[in-house]
Amino acid sequence: MYNRPTTILVVNNCCSDLKLISQVLKSQGFKILVANNGFSAISLAEKSIPDLILLDTIMPELDGLETCQRLKSNSKTQNIPIIFITETTDIETKIRGLKLGALDYITKPFDEKETLARIETQLKIQQMRLVLQRQNKQLQKEIVQRKKTEQQRRNIQAKERELNYKLEQKVAERTAELVHTTKELEASNQELKRSNAELESFAYAVSHDLKAPLRSIKMFAQLLAQEYQELLQGQPQEYLGYITSSAEQMENLIHDLLAYSRAGKNEQTWIPVSLEDLVSKSVRNLEATIREHRAIVKIGNLPTLMVNPTEITQLFQNLISNGIKFCREQQPVIEIGAVCDGDNWQFFVKDNGIGIDSKYHRKIFQVFKRLHSEDDYPGTGIGLSICEKIVKHHDGKIWLESAPNQGSNFYFTLPKKLHISPQSVLALRFDAPIAGREGFLVQRDNFKP
Repeated sequence: MYNRPTTILVVNNCCSDLKLISQVLKSQGFKILVANNGFSAISLAEKSIPDLILLDTIMPELDGLETCQRLKSNSKTQNIPIIFITETTDIETKIRGLKLGALDYITKPFDEKETLARIETQLKIQQMRLVLQRQNKQLQKEIVQRKKTEQQRRNIQAKERELNYKLEQKVAERTAELVHTTKELEASNQELKRSNAELESFAYAVSHDLKAPLRSIKMFAQLLAQEYQELLQGQPQEYLGYITSSAEQMENLIHDLLAYSRAGKNEQTWIPVSLEDLVSKSVRNLEATIREHRAIVKIGNLPTLMVNPTEITQLFQNLISNGIKFCREQQPVIEIGAVCDGDNWQFFVKDNGIGIDSKYHRKIFQVFKRLHSEDDYPGTGIGLSICEKIVKHHDGKIWLESAPNQGSNFYFTLPKKLHISPQSVLALRFDAPIAGREGFLVQRDNFKP
């Protein structure tokens, strides 16, 4: 019933009665407090707050009725249930005690079973009363909270109405602004397209105009080296070599800059094509490089996608070329494959080259970003920038996993929405890569990354 032993205060000036009642109650597990007069009872009740008081009606100085009245007038003790112990059978006395706040009477001589039954009944009633009090307090809190919540709801509704009105005004204003901005944007887009077309035309014209004098410089430098070989010995011959080499570097730079400016802007019709065919074409384009370095190119199963074939061919060609170029003394091995990854196809081009430190993994996709000198590894530093533009043009992403001396694994994704069943592929076949030629080998494998 209680989380602690039930405490009963027994108040009686008769030692024999006090002892008898205490023994009976202790045998039932109750904790007993005793007082032999009214004043001690009031003091002990205020201090200990017992669960029940058994109060004798007849006591010297302060009788039971007066003691009951004082207990019920005290805010600390007024809720403690009181049962009177009496020898009298006078109805008027009992009624007076009940009016003062007592809940029951026990008549002497005591009947043990009756006494315990009356005590248990009053304790249960007290427990129920306490439960009801707690529930009532909780209910009052809930009522207050509900009223507060209801007021908050009304306040929120009022605020919502105010905000909706302001929002409607704002939407109307923003709609008008958006219509105006859209028209300006359309005009700007048209101007941008025109400017891009002019810029591409200008870039092509400039590259063409620069290539012609560069070819002349290189050609005449080579002629001087050949025709006057005997006269131009030592340092002059070395200078002519510098001129020829610089002209070739400039030609490569112009070529790559033009390719970078066009990357991602190729308006060639996208068509369904097997990416294995595009890789085969890339390998064919790199045949001389592959043979020179005795490279091995392993090609896994690749899907058929709706892509720009020119750009995807350039993408694979740049990645394969890099894998071969950045391979020190060992024979280059390039692995190409793809796996299905959720809504995308994830492609990989792996090599066994010198690898790249993780701090450069993003920087290498920047234009002109080179990690090595021209003497160690020739190039313009634009190839991977072109790769990134091509992948973005196809709504994909490209990244690198590598470490020094552990090779490089380039990954890029193409959306699965571009996937086409092989039966619907248009007839677009390239020359198959040469396999088994002296100096290099192309393998068709079913490996996974």
